[in-house]
This record gives sequence, C-alpha cells and structure tokens, in this order.
Amino acid sequence: TADIGMASRDLKDEETSKGVSSTVIAMDGIAVIVNKDNKVDGLTSEQVKTIFTGKTTSWDGLSD
Repeated sequence: TADIGMASRDLKDEETSKGVSSTVIAMDGIAVIVNKDNKVDGLTSEQVKTIFTGKTTSWDGLSD
C-alpha cells in the first residue's frame, strides 16, 4: 500500500526525518486577483513571491 498526499511546498526537515519523500508530478498554476479598487497594478513575479512568503504584508510600497 501507499499513502499519497499533496503539498505545494518543500517537505520540512521533521517530515523527511520520518522517512517521508516527495516526487514532483506537476507544477501549481496560480492566479493573483485583487479588488478592482486596489491601487496596485502589474505586480512582478518577485513581488508576488514576497507576498506569498510573508515578506510583504501590506500593499504599501508595492504601488510605486
């Protein structure tokens, strides 16, 4: 038998130390959608990355 799970992140050290392994079978597709009244327009891939990793936590500074 096999246990199968899905994740959109790398495994943590505590997971791999328990013998869990990963095999990439596909890549995620995402769409970034904001409120139409948001002043930010045309985010770069790097800006989106900082939002999803928690480095950027507000829209301030992205609207430049």
